[in-house]
Amino acid sequence: MYTGKHLLSLREKANISREELADSIGEPLALIERMEDEAYEPSVSILLKIASALETDISTLIYGKAFDARSVMVTSREERVKVERRRQFDYESLAPSYAGKHIEPFLVDVYPNEPDTLEYSSHEGEEFHYVMEGKLKIIVDGREHLLNVGDSIYFDSSLPHALSSVGDRAKVMVAVYNAASMRHLTRSRKMTELIEAARHLGGRSVVVVLPNDTAIEAVNRAMEERVVEDALLVGDPGTFPEAYRRYANRYEIVPVEHEAGDDADPAQTAYQRRCADRGVALIREGRGHMLMKGNINTAIFMKGVLDKQSGIGSGRRLSLVSIFELPKLNRLIFLTDPGINTALTTGDDLATSRDIILNGIDVARALGVAKPKVAILDANELPSKKLPTTMFAQELSAMEWPNATVYGPLSYDLALYEDSARHKGIEDNPVAGKADILIVPHISGGNFLYKAWAMTMSADVANIVLGATVPLIITSRSDGDMTKFLTLCASAVYSGYEEDGK
Repeated sequence: MYTGKHLLSLREKANISREELADSIGEPLALIERMEDEAYEPSVSILLKIASALETDISTLIYGKAFDARSVMVTSREERVKVERRRQFDYESLAPSYAGKHIEPFLVDVYPNEPDTLEYSSHEGEEFHYVMEGKLKIIVDGREHLLNVGDSIYFDSSLPHALSSVGDRAKVMVAVYNAASMRHLTRSRKMTELIEAARHLGGRSVVVVLPNDTAIEAVNRAMEERVVEDALLVGDPGTFPEAYRRYANRYEIVPVEHEAGDDADPAQTAYQRRCADRGVALIREGRGHMLMKGNINTAIFMKGVLDKQSGIGSGRRLSLVSIFELPKLNRLIFLTDPGINTALTTGDDLATSRDIILNGIDVARALGVAKPKVAILDANELPSKKLPTTMFAQELSAMEWPNATVYGPLSYDLALYEDSARHKGIEDNPVAGKADILIVPHISGGNFLYKAWAMTMSADVANIVLGATVPLIITSRSDGDMTKFLTLCASAVYSGYEEDGK
């Protein structure tokens, strides 16, 4: 990896000292020194903060070129990167440092496979395989082909295909073109950067409770993009969507047996709760980085998560943080809470309000915002007893926030747009016109904003639910493929942030 060398080049080009960079990202000087002098590789969240401070992107920081920049990249033998290691295959990437590539070239060592353990895959695109050593058996769309040294095969990769060596090992040069790569389908630069950050982690593990089509489609896509390495499926295997078999060797089945009396309950409440509890137990055992809801009632799922004896609650209020990239704003915008809590403040419980704000701050910091600017939204920037929410916003602003700058009330335009703040004469306000996080007073306002941005403006969005020891993934059938995939990416990056102790 070349991060330290690229960091030095970018920093000198920007005429920023090590001390200035460390101060701007809120990290010790020793971190920058280790990166540049000792080839130390920090967490993805820190890389995102550095990229933001240097006004570049994570691809340029890691690989020395922007995601979509034209370039020539030579990879020496020593620079190859092992990107996966499984029982049947060893992969080496032949172009690990070329950001934004449409073709993935690999050297693959293929080992023997029994017919019942063959790992089938399929994706929109094409593949080319050339046998360098040994003998290869490849099955494409049910037809078996035997290839010797010097033989090659080119095929439509949407057809199910699987590999096995004939003998101890076969070495194959593989070129994969993925026509539907999400990195090239996303509409926004910052979201592309989020995908690159998630891929840089090397693959996460996800526990899926009662998987449905929506969940399996999302996880399969994340596997194809190397965001998810493996998944545990909890429930009755007879009800699992067939699509999981596409990557059967990367799924572990965790069956939960039906008990007497389950059939008498059409809603399957008791069975669903046992499945939720089993999924939560797997997280407690350290088996997964993320917990995903499938075909299970949300309330039952949450009861398992928040059970006081066996759950994984963090002690904070559960809340939803939605991540957007909006036109004319060169930063991610974090919106909370558009989907779980009906109000920021219930009664006069400011402790709950603080939890919701802290969750938003944690997500922003995980995604590279060193010290987020938080705007508590309302109809007017002047506190008034006629609008109790504005008084709550004023009280929350007066609290201590060590890792963020919080201010409210602010109207939507004053929070996001510097021109509006300037016209209003409040350009010196530390948050006005520069907000990273928008806190809505009620769920209805948050829901309106969410749908206006996602549906009317066609903005890409990712969602994270916090309040547990791992991020919770709750997708719906109405979510598009990109939203489901970006949600997994954001949750993967956040899980890495949690692992690094924030």
